[in-house]
Amino acid sequence: MLRSSLLAIAVGMIGCGSGADPAPSTMPSDASQDGTADAKGDAPGDAVAEPKLDGSSDGKDAWPGDAAQEVHPEAAPPAPLGNALLLPDGGVTPLYRIEDPDSPTPAVAYQSNGDTIESLDEQGATLWEKSFGPGSMFGGFDFDGDQWPDLGLVRSQDTGETCGGKPVLMTSIDVVRGRTGDMLAAVSPLKSLCWTFGTTTYPTEQWTGLDLLFGKGTKTLAAIPYYATTGWYYAFDGTSLVQTGSLLYPSTSAYDTTYTNDKPNAHGLGHSFEEYSHVPNGLIHEVGGEPRLVVFTTARVAQYRLTDLAADQLAADTPFLTANRTDLVGRDYGLVVPDPEYPTHVVLLSGTSAASVFFDQVSGKMESDPWGQIERHLTIYDVGSAAVDDRFFSYAHDSNDGFKYEGRLAYPNHPMVRRGAGTPSRLAYNVYEGGHWRLHVSKPGVTADEVVFADWFLWDIQDIDQDGDEDWVLSPSRDPTDPDVPGWYFVKWRTVLASWNEGALKFDEVRKEEGVIPHLVGAFREPGKTTSWGALYPVLTVGTSTGLQMVTAAPGGVIGFLPLSP
Repeated sequence: MLRSSLLAIAVGMIGCGSGADPAPSTMPSDASQDGTADAKGDAPGDAVAEPKLDGSSDGKDAWPGDAAQEVHPEAAPPAPLGNALLLPDGGVTPLYRIEDPDSPTPAVAYQSNGDTIESLDEQGATLWEKSFGPGSMFGGFDFDGDQWPDLGLVRSQDTGETCGGKPVLMTSIDVVRGRTGDMLAAVSPLKSLCWTFGTTTYPTEQWTGLDLLFGKGTKTLAAIPYYATTGWYYAFDGTSLVQTGSLLYPSTSAYDTTYTNDKPNAHGLGHSFEEYSHVPNGLIHEVGGEPRLVVFTTARVAQYRLTDLAADQLAADTPFLTANRTDLVGRDYGLVVPDPEYPTHVVLLSGTSAASVFFDQVSGKMESDPWGQIERHLTIYDVGSAAVDDRFFSYAHDSNDGFKYEGRLAYPNHPMVRRGAGTPSRLAYNVYEGGHWRLHVSKPGVTADEVVFADWFLWDIQDIDQDGDEDWVLSPSRDPTDPDVPGWYFVKWRTVLASWNEGALKFDEVRKEEGVIPHLVGAFREPGKTTSWGALYPVLTVGTSTGLQMVTAAPGGVIGFLPLSP
């Protein structure tokens, strides 16, 4: 575990200039994120934060490392490989492992610099650099099957039309092969939809970085627009992406008339579909040896076979509303992750990312996600039985918007407390209750609590020192000597590294460092983990000639590094 002392190195300021992502303080496209659209008829007005992954540094200089301190750098052992790359400007950017054993480099980073994307190896050397034109970068899939992470670009073009005084855009998606930088067209352009609810009129872009879904063990990409009626499957034929099938989204009556396994919707409206079903939140996951698209959307979770359109393409349909509240839309935003030890379970932590607290902590303002994704609940979906175990926490608009923060769920980057292969994991996540953060740890495989730790906040569960044991990265939000009153939203500038003690059902503190919290930067979604935020926020580590170091942030936004012992 982690025993060395803190080495805080002030190398830059948090913000776009240091490779960090902007806080998602403005929800794109849709009006309801200001909290005004909350009825079932207002479902389209509910966009999801999609933080950008574009780094700000050009990354063209060699990675600095510690080479200047080495008398014989050619004889030095290779630096350990972290999950982030230190940039010449002092910022950091995510580093993605390459699974190809014959690759000349073990990991790659992608930096978007305006119209250009640069691919960097684990030492910061340029692998390729190409101009693709304007576009918002995302990625994490491997559509060509070469075991390199690939990426995508969301394109937008102004149509010259307006909707509610805002421009109507034509959007599309291109994909880029991570190994070579070759670009391919992915989907046909679609024009923004224009909505009017009451006195509010606004547009919604149809293609975003959330709209390509992918998973482990398959090269298939599922492309489903933001407010879809139809989706499509695509596969790489060695030259281009070709459509291999289509599916019907549960937003029109065609869903009812085509599929045999559709179920009546959860609002009791006399049909199966939910008009204006939200953007799909899910991934491709193996079910009984068959890859299926598993998606949460408005008031349901559904499984689709990766086949062409047919009556049995919909393998399972489970309409549900958290707390069985028919007055709610049925939002299923948040983190979706299959249990790696018990893959029959797919978990949805419906709420906001722990990164929202990081952004607020750095800015000193509660502003990065003021509505916390509105409907907060924990769901465990069994892909074999299609059963749902759901636990409700809060609805932001209850009590005249009195639950903007009270009852919000903030998920860590990785919530699984593993107990061994074939055994359901526990879930660890944060809920702001009674003006205090409380860290919930569930019973194995269910939503019910096993234990709750008051005034603790969990950022991530990850083997950050690569010793084979998972580490809990936490911060307390209140000390025992502080007044026991509501209002402890901001955490202490303190990082605690701990290990989970399954026998005692508690975490054991291993190390405590004052004055810092983890520095978080948006990373690509993963084949086994996705989020409607559009980006994951793992605790970051960089490799140097002296060992692994965790990336930290101090008050004022100063980036530092915490040495880790193997």
